[in-house]
Amino acid sequence: MQRFLYSATSILALVTAANAQETGNAWDGWYISGQFGVSQHKTTYEDIDYDWYGSTMDIRSFGGLAGVGGGYNLVRNNTLMGLAADLSFLTNSRQDIFSTDVQIQNDADLLATLRGRVGHVVGDTVVYTTAGLAYANFERSWIEFEDIPDSWPDLGAGKLGVALGFGVEQAVNERLSIGGSFITSIYGENDSTNELDYTLRINDRIHTLAVTANYRLGDIASQQGATPAYGTPADFSGAYAGARLNGGFADIATSDIDFNNHGGTYDVGNTAATGAILGGYNWQLGATVVGVELNAAFGDMSASYEAYNGDVSTSMDQVISLRGRAGMAAGNTLLYVLGGISAAEVENSINDGNNEMNGTYTGLTVGAGVEQFFSGNLSWTAEASYTVFDGTDDAGSGDDAYYGTADLTSVSAGLNYYIGGDSRANGTGALAPSHDWSGAYAGADFALLANEGSVWDLDYVEYGGSFEIVSLGAGLGGHAGYNWQNGSFVYGVVGDLAVYSNDEAQRSSDYREVVSAINVAGSLRGRAGIASGDSLFFATAGLGFVQSDLAHNRLPAPDVSSYDLSDTRVGGIVGLGVEHALSDTLSVKMEALYFASNSDEYTQDPVRECSGPIGFDGGDCAMIGTDTNLSLKVGVSYAF
Repeated sequence: MQRFLYSATSILALVTAANAQETGNAWDGWYISGQFGVSQHKTTYEDIDYDWYGSTMDIRSFGGLAGVGGGYNLVRNNTLMGLAADLSFLTNSRQDIFSTDVQIQNDADLLATLRGRVGHVVGDTVVYTTAGLAYANFERSWIEFEDIPDSWPDLGAGKLGVALGFGVEQAVNERLSIGGSFITSIYGENDSTNELDYTLRINDRIHTLAVTANYRLGDIASQQGATPAYGTPADFSGAYAGARLNGGFADIATSDIDFNNHGGTYDVGNTAATGAILGGYNWQLGATVVGVELNAAFGDMSASYEAYNGDVSTSMDQVISLRGRAGMAAGNTLLYVLGGISAAEVENSINDGNNEMNGTYTGLTVGAGVEQFFSGNLSWTAEASYTVFDGTDDAGSGDDAYYGTADLTSVSAGLNYYIGGDSRANGTGALAPSHDWSGAYAGADFALLANEGSVWDLDYVEYGGSFEIVSLGAGLGGHAGYNWQNGSFVYGVVGDLAVYSNDEAQRSSDYREVVSAINVAGSLRGRAGIASGDSLFFATAGLGFVQSDLAHNRLPAPDVSSYDLSDTRVGGIVGLGVEHALSDTLSVKMEALYFASNSDEYTQDPVRECSGPIGFDGGDCAMIGTDTNLSLKVGVSYAF
C-alpha cells in the first residue's frame, strides 16, 4: 500500500516546474523520455470447463514501473498532434495459495505502448488525451501440488491490447519538460488447456500512473519560442448530429448466489465492433463548452461457452446513453469530459437458458474525448468511455438465486455535423487567461457513484469464486483546496469528502447473502491543467478511500462461516475535470474519477483453520475484499 503514496505525488511532481517562465519550449519535433511510477495489474481467471466448479477469480497486484520512450509532436493553433512510444519494466508480482494446495503465480513484467496524442498547448503547458496499441508480457502458473496433471505450469503470454489515457506536461526550459500521465491498457482473452483437457481463460488490465521527463532533440535555435499564440477558439455551440464506429469490450458476469451450481461466477468477455448514431446540443461561453448528448449504439456483441450444466450465453446488442459533456476549446479543437446514464439490452443465461438474467441493465458512464473541426461544419471525434452496470437477477429456487452484472469499455471514432451557421473551422488559438485561479477555495459537490464490491474466496470455503456486487447511488459532500498559477499553468491540491446512498444485497432465502454498501468516500489529490479565458481543464490523481460495508454471510445469520469484509479501503484515484469561473469568487466544475482499492485479506470471527497438504500451511480461512468505483461530480466553489 505504501507504493500508492507515489500516486499522491505524481501530478504534484509538476510543482517542481512551477517556477518556469515563458521559457521558449515550442513543443514541435522529436523527443526522448524517461518515466517512473506505479502500476496495478488485474487478472481474471475463468474456469470454463468446471474443473474448479466454475470459479472466476479476480487477482490484483500493485507494483512500480520504470521505462524509456520517445515521440514526435506537431503544434498548430494551440493544438498538439503527435505520436508517442514507450517501454516500461513492471514489478507487479503476486503469489497466492488457493484452495490450500494450489500455488498461483501471477506476474506482469513488461509493458510497451504506441499511441497517438491530441491536446491543447498554451505557452509552456500541454494537456492531452491519448490512445493506441499496447503490448504486455505476463509470467504466471497454476500448480496443484496434490494433482500435478491438473496444473497449468506455464500460463505466460505476450498479449496485444489497446491503451487509453491522458496527461499533463510543463516545460522547465527550451528542451526539458516534466509531466504526469495515466494509461490504462486492456487485453483480450487468451486460454490454456492442461493435460486433463481442462481450460483456463484469462483476461488482463493494467493501469499505470507515471511521472515523465521529456527532452527535445534537434536544432531548436531557429524554432519559434513558446509565445502563448492567443487567439479565439472555434464555435462548438448549437445542435449537431453524428455517427460513430465503436470498438467495445463487454464483461458480462453471473454469480450463483443460491449455490445451485457450486456457487460459481460465470464471467464472459464479449468483444465486437458496433455502430452508433447520436445527436446533441452545446452551449459555449468563451473557451468553456458544455452540452448534452444522446448516443445509441447497435451491433452483435455476443459470446458463449459450454459449462458444467449447459451453455453460458451472453450478448449486449444495444446501448443507449444520455450524457453531459464539459470541455475547453482552443483553436479548432475541443477536449472534453463526459458522464451520464446508460441502458443496455443484455442477454445473460446459464444452464442452457434455464436461468436467465436478461433485461435492461442500467449503469453510470464516464469518459473523455477530443473533437476537431476540419472542414466547414464537419468535425472528427475520438473518445473512450467506461460503464458499470447494476444488472439484474433470476429468482430460480431462491429469492435471488442468480445475479447478473456487466461493464463496458468503448473506444469510438466518427464525424459530427453542426447544423446551421457559417464554417466552424476558423479557430485561431486559445484565449488568454482572464481569471485568477490562485489561492484557497472551498465548495460543495453532488455526485453519482457506481461501486463494485468484490469478494474472492481465497481458501475455497465456498468453492473458490469471486462474487461482485454492483451498487448505483448518489452523494453529497464538500471539497477544499489551494491553487498556484503561473501564466496559463494552474496546479494545486484538493481534498473532498462525501456521503453516499450506495447499498445493494443479493441473497438466497436459505443459503447465503453478499452485501455491499458505500457510506463515505473521499480523496486527497493533486491537480494540474491549462487556463484559457475563464476555463480550466485539468488532470488529477492521488489517494482515495471508501468506507465499505462488504460481507459474505452464511444464512441463517449469524453463522460462524460468515465473513465481514467491511473496512476503510485505500487506493489510487485518477480523473479529468473542467472548471468555469462565473465571477471573481464563484466557479462551477464537472469531473470524472476512477478509484481502485487495495486488496485486503479478511478472516472469520471466530478464526477457522484451513489445513493444507504437506509443505503448505493453510493458515486461517480468508477471503479477499476490494472496491472499485466510478464517480461523476458536479460542484460549485468559492474562492477566498
